[in-house]
Amino acid sequence: MSVAQNTGIRKAVRQFVVAAVACTAVAAGAAFAVSPDSAPVTPHAVAGVAEDNGWPVPPVNPTPTN
Repeated sequence: MSVAQNTGIRKAVRQFVVAAVACTAVAAGAAFAVSPDSAPVTPHAVAGVAEDNGWPVPPVNPTPTN
């Protein structure tokens, strides 16, 4: 085999390995994304949004304080 053939084979093998690693990474990411254990934890309640989120709520004063 000539040097040019060896270089071409090395390049093809390198590209194949890079493609295989990229596909494996994408497949692993997709599997992680759809696995039931990767579901997000229930979101934290923001003060004043939920009815009972543990934050103290100031009493509502219906009259304006001018």
